[in-house]
Amino acid sequence: MRVEVRLFALYREQAGQDRLSLALPEGARVKDLAEALKRRFPGLALEGGMAAVNQDLAGPDTPLKEGDEVAFLPPVSGGEGEENLGLTREPLDLKALVDWATRPQYGAVVSFLGTTRSPNRGAEVAFLEYEAYEEMALKTMRALVQEMRARFAIGRVALWHRLGRVEPSEASIAIVVSARHRKEAFLAAEYAIDRVKQVLPVWKKEYRPDGSFWVEGYAPEGFRL
Repeated sequence: MRVEVRLFALYREQAGQDRLSLALPEGARVKDLAEALKRRFPGLALEGGMAAVNQDLAGPDTPLKEGDEVAFLPPVSGGEGEENLGLTREPLDLKALVDWATRPQYGAVVSFLGTTRSPNRGAEVAFLEYEAYEEMALKTMRALVQEMRARFAIGRVALWHRLGRVEPSEASIAIVVSARHRKEAFLAAEYAIDRVKQVLPVWKKEYRPDGSFWVEGYAPEGFRL
């Protein structure tokens, strides 16, 4: 059988390409594909990362079938209705998101901006570059909002992430949550940023005057390669 492979961020750089088609024996699993890739690209270090099969997170033992799209993901460092979600290469407009989330029935609106810090770990940061598995990222954002609603009594939720180049002091992520009461809004916003750092397939590369590197993130147990 043949599967389609996508590589992102550090993995893309290590392999020197972002897409390829690979033949595997029937009954192969994600871990078999990972081993085949490491044999083909000796510099590819997949350990600690994650995989997604057809845009859903998959474990090493997940079986594969003809035509599957398998993405290998380094650990990750809307509109009308109650969700306003998206990815953008433009500056984030927090005021517009807060205005959208503010409604008479909600007594609290909590906002969070994640910005580029410089210096970072003792060194000046020139800028950050963000890359995403965009289709999966949007799907993951929608799933995250469902998780938030299952845990907290909240109203409107906005979640936007930058892609491309982000300068020092510029925002890379904006989260806005409205609720009837402030405690739920605060808890939901904190939960959102923690989960984004765990599962959203967005990676950042830090550029300094003396070089650049991919910033390592976290991969959940059960999904690590």
